Amino acid sequence: MRIAIGSLLQETNTFSAKLTRREDFQIHAGNALLESARVEQTEVYGFVDVLSRKRGVQIIPLIGGWAVSSGRMLQKDFIPLVDQLLDSLRNAGPIDGVLLALHGAWAAEGIDSADGYVLEQVRRLVGADIPVIASLDLHASIGNAMASSANALVGYQTCPHVDTADTGRRAAELMASTITGAKRPTMAVRKLPLVTQAEQMISDRGVFRQLLDLARDVERRPGVLSTSLFPCQPWLDVEELGWCSVVVTDNDPMLAGRYADELAQAMWSRRQEFVISLPTVDEALEQALKIEGGPITLGEGADGTMGGSPGDSAYILEGILRKGLSHLPTAAVVVDPPAVARAIDAGVGQTITLSVGGALNPEYARLIAVTGRVKLISDGEFFYKGSCYKGRRVQMGRSAVLKINAINLLIAERPMPTTDPEMYRSHGIEPLEMKLVLCKSPLSFRMDYEPISKAVMSVDSPGCCRADLTKLPFKRIPRPMFPFDIINDVMLSRTGSLK
Repeated sequence: MRIAIGSLLQETNTFSAKLTRREDFQIHAGNALLESARVEQTEVYGFVDVLSRKRGVQIIPLIGGWAVSSGRMLQKDFIPLVDQLLDSLRNAGPIDGVLLALHGAWAAEGIDSADGYVLEQVRRLVGADIPVIASLDLHASIGNAMASSANALVGYQTCPHVDTADTGRRAAELMASTITGAKRPTMAVRKLPLVTQAEQMISDRGVFRQLLDLARDVERRPGVLSTSLFPCQPWLDVEELGWCSVVVTDNDPMLAGRYADELAQAMWSRRQEFVISLPTVDEALEQALKIEGGPITLGEGADGTMGGSPGDSAYILEGILRKGLSHLPTAAVVVDPPAVARAIDAGVGQTITLSVGGALNPEYARLIAVTGRVKLISDGEFFYKGSCYKGRRVQMGRSAVLKINAINLLIAERPMPTTDPEMYRSHGIEPLEMKLVLCKSPLSFRMDYEPISKAVMSVDSPGCCRADLTKLPFKRIPRPMFPFDIINDVMLSRTGSLK
């Protein structure tokens, strides 16, 4: 039994001006993919963990890699990257199945669903009889190409995503049982005219936990192999955007459809609970000052680098300086390549004045002038040590730390996920010693910062990951769509299967 495994993961924000290039991807091929999986322990690690323990299974590694969330990928770079995956599959020889780790909200120039394109090309290459199963991020936006090209789509069950390896294991178990003939997966996908902000999509509390608990209950019912809820990446202006439910049963399409409908109706009925108001920058800072000690961690979700923003906003930093709070020990981060170059040219120990903010996406960011001492210069490389993506190497480009009174401003050349305290610690900044810690994330930062913070707050500000979706210039999404339109039950009844 020969099973090919591979991965290509990126989440796209179509409002980001920073387009994705081939060099943004860290790619591993063949045995190097297996080696990276042992370190990173994400979906591919889960594939290998299960398949390596199955008698008679030979794992065929293709290529694998990921890129930090950003804007659409350049088509001239996207097509050759997919061709590299397809070439590795062609050269693999006869195979019995294909397991892929994809995101589900990846887009390229002229291609709304890059993941759908990948699955279509893989299906065309291997034919109709070879099972193709993909693991997906919980924020996938499922479209026709994805639903029709895969035998099964298996999504994360946590947000922040701490079950990436477990999702890989679930997908691999399903693949193994499919190849042996023990199971015959049949999938139903139900789309909803629904998109919501991300702050309430946290899986250990509130409305989203209750919906996920229902999905797990359905998964335990006889005949069900897998259930997944996909509340979709909300900053994706594409024609097939929308929440959806996916149910995979053992050769029972009617049962899959009935349970997918049940989950979709449950999600729709709770939609208003995902709409919440966030404090402004000034309101959040006022609340923080009333709390004794620290750290107080502030999430600038509108500039969330895990959601595709370039990380170049300085709105919260500007508020701290404007309110005369630079005496408070603070950890802040901003992506600004020209500012990094200025700091490096000046050298460690020198005091400089420079502008930061708006270097990559000026429409949504604020430019401010700061004066500080260059405290540190680095190559910007570190490894995650926290709950999400543990072991994954981060390359944020050349970086510098600027000391502005008591503020520690980390300036980087490239966007990076800011959810792990190791980002600051690897640059000599200890969050536990701060009064304020700034993270560019709407919710994922909570996983590692809530245990060490006196308080954690999500803050409202402009940005291409803004919580208030009605303030973003959507043009291509299907209408009607909640929260942009009023939708009655008759309209909702038109929602149907994608497969």
